Amino acid sequence: MSKKTTFNLKTLILCAVIIVGLVLTIIGMFGNFLKSETTVLGSKIVSTSTLSDLADANKTLKEYDKSYEGFAATNIFAWATFILAIVVTVVFAVAKFIGVKGLDMIVSLVGCLTVVAAILVFVFAIIMANKHDVSIAAGPIMMLIGGILAGGAAAASGKV
Repeated sequence: MSKKTTFNLKTLILCAVIIVGLVLTIIGMFGNFLKSETTVLGSKIVSTSTLSDLADANKTLKEYDKSYEGFAATNIFAWATFILAIVVTVVFAVAKFIGVKGLDMIVSLVGCLTVVAAILVFVFAIIMANKHDVSIAAGPIMMLIGGILAGGAAAASGKV
């Protein structure tokens, strides 16, 4: 089932890109997602919210028969991107470094799913931010870049 593999430069570069993408995705997942700015007595006050802050706010709002509009989709795709980036890294490592045959198609497929999920996180974060008159912070941007790097490199690895 497995064979001895030789490491080539392309595989090592793709591995490095996937790892960078995974790190960016992890940082984005636990970083700030939304930020708001208000001016009080001439002073600008900036507040930021992480995904867990938004989950707590959404839970509180649900107690009053409301919900943080747009949070559910953003949350789902953020977790999907996070999990897919981890899966793509592990499956790539198993396929390329351990040498398990037949995983190239799975690596490419999971890579494509990671890219799509990362794009959807960014889109839904923008939609949510616009509905609530705030702006997106670094989290969705880092998840977008990380998901595209990790997923794109994994998708491209099928040709290597």
